Amino acid sequence: MPLRATLIALLCLLAAAPAEGAADAQRSAARALLSACERGTDQLDRAAVFEGQMRTIAGASRMQMRFTLQARTPDTVRWSAVTAPGFGSWVSSAAGTSRYVYTKRVESLLAPAAYRVLLRFRWTGPGGRVLARSRAYSPACKQPDPRPNLVVTSLAVQPAGKAGRSRYVAFVRNTGRTAAAASSLRVALEGAALPLAAVTALEPGEGMAVTVEGPACTEAAPVDADADAGEAVEERDEADNRFTRLCPPPS
Repeated sequence: MPLRATLIALLCLLAAAPAEGAADAQRSAARALLSACERGTDQLDRAAVFEGQMRTIAGASRMQMRFTLQARTPDTVRWSAVTAPGFGSWVSSAAGTSRYVYTKRVESLLAPAAYRVLLRFRWTGPGGRVLARSRAYSPACKQPDPRPNLVVTSLAVQPAGKAGRSRYVAFVRNTGRTAAAASSLRVALEGAALPLAAVTALEPGEGMAVTVEGPACTEAAPVDADADAGEAVEERDEADNRFTRLCPPPS
């Protein structure tokens, strides 16, 4: 490389170094935190507390931060801004403060969703002139889906008291976070449905065995059991109601 080009490149590197160091100092002097994430099955019990922390830099007389609440649901890919009381405006430290901490609490969060804040920071000198800026994202407060969820966890095929008849015993469990109302179970043999069987209301984590009697199934043919066959329960996941097994050899 020619000597002139080498000197120019060296001067460029020396000029860039202080700016990069200042940017690193600003990033280390400001943080966005998730202080608390309160989860609950009731909307009034769900809340998040976010915290911004700043340290002063050379020449600054005040520090300022602005909280922007963002949310993302299972149906969305991108984070989007959410309007919330007290968010979206600048808050300022007292003059001469060396460390500035500010918290924001948001309540009655919808679920399922995740919440975070985008925190913008700035340091101002005398007269309000902005000396430096920075930004950071907090960790997310994830609020799980509070609805019930009915699933069939097992399906047994047993001989009945009469020839050519079988008993189909399905175990139905509520894997959701709230109680499931009374519902029904459907058993189908090669797609042909038997009469619906009643399933009582189930608390979270509770399950029950449900028996349906009908014609004996054909060996190696599919036997299906569907929870919430009458769609009486609004569930967290409507796609996991079915349990399928193959009919066993006659015992």
